[in-house]
Amino acid sequence: MGSQKKNIFSKKRTTYSGSFFLLGFNTHDQSFQIGIIKEHKIVRIGSFIKGLKQNENEILTKTIVDSQKGKENEMIMVDPSICVKIAFQKVENDQLINPMFKAFLLKQNWEECTWDNLILNNIPLHNEIKITHPEKSIWSNPKVNKEMFLAYLAQISPFILPFLEKRLLTTIRYPQGISGESFFQKNCPDYAPKFIKTVENEGNQQIICNDLSTLIWLGNQLAIEFHVPFQTFENNRPIEIVFDLDPPNKEAFPLAIKAAKEMRKIFDSFNLISYPKLSGSKGLQIHIPIKHNKLTYNETRLFTSFIANYLVEKFPDDFTIERFKKNRGGRLYLDYVQHAEGKTIICPYSTRGKELPTVATPLYWDEINDQLKIDNYIITMVLNRLSSGNCPMNDYFEQENLSLYDIINALKENKNKI
Repeated sequence: MGSQKKNIFSKKRTTYSGSFFLLGFNTHDQSFQIGIIKEHKIVRIGSFIKGLKQNENEILTKTIVDSQKGKENEMIMVDPSICVKIAFQKVENDQLINPMFKAFLLKQNWEECTWDNLILNNIPLHNEIKITHPEKSIWSNPKVNKEMFLAYLAQISPFILPFLEKRLLTTIRYPQGISGESFFQKNCPDYAPKFIKTVENEGNQQIICNDLSTLIWLGNQLAIEFHVPFQTFENNRPIEIVFDLDPPNKEAFPLAIKAAKEMRKIFDSFNLISYPKLSGSKGLQIHIPIKHNKLTYNETRLFTSFIANYLVEKFPDDFTIERFKKNRGGRLYLDYVQHAEGKTIICPYSTRGKELPTVATPLYWDEINDQLKIDNYIITMVLNRLSSGNCPMNDYFEQENLSLYDIINALKENKNKI
């Protein structure tokens, strides 16, 4: 028996409902089979008997028999056209649990009965949020429209919100989709709903995305990339250290794999818990959580510069700390300078404004191998990945990493001796 896939409908309750289309009638148990569009494909998601009045049952049965396109065993099949509203308790293994007929949707187009629409109509959102132009295309290959993107944000909200919470947000917006122009946005626009939380920073009213409604509102504005600082707005000390492993191009990604593996050896020897993630662009990033705001950026710089310089000294032909691209000579850039006050990093589970709908995906260390491919980690793959397992960063904010303080103190003492 495999583990059941997790989704936002996993918790049993009686308030879920959505629109589906009829696919057939089972002559054995007199049930009506229904479907939905998921990832551009028609999928069977269950069948219902309850809720229909006798005359509705008779009319619906006759309609299916008269318009049948064929039979599959005891199932009379029809082409999608008739839409119905169904209430249900939850979804298990891609099937509705305890479905009940509520109404015919005579004005509904069957192509609007999508899994993404089902999600967006069943999440608790602030009443000021109005989703606009859900059909707008964002990525073209594979095709991802705004509805699919917003449904992605809704489904990954339990995983991304802890990394956005209390952090001054910078987004990159693509109003016309990835093929159009983009711009950075730090300042909250004047038209933002009143529930959007902001904090003043260097003349900007920057958004703090602590909740699902804010996340979906930002997504509706086509904020595709979410960049966060290494600290919360409440403190000027970092809550994490992040190394950015930046190869010169996507073809040089094996250099990022090598750098990450070498870093893991060092961190394991120091008893440091670290977490790798794909940047979603062309490299990898290694996160080390810090607790209790005990370290300053100057102190963490001692550690990051030590690690970077050690690796460059050990592998001078592969790695560099040279900031100017023209001087790197095809080597991977170990970016430790980026870890500083006022700087930002792509948030775990943020999408990227690239040709493919790639995601800055947290990984397990054993996934850092020669088979790792950035282009595999797109929206649909990440959702399937999370539905059948836990997030690799699930315990991120529980880590103390106390040995980090001893390491930095030792580096301070060594510096003072020089």
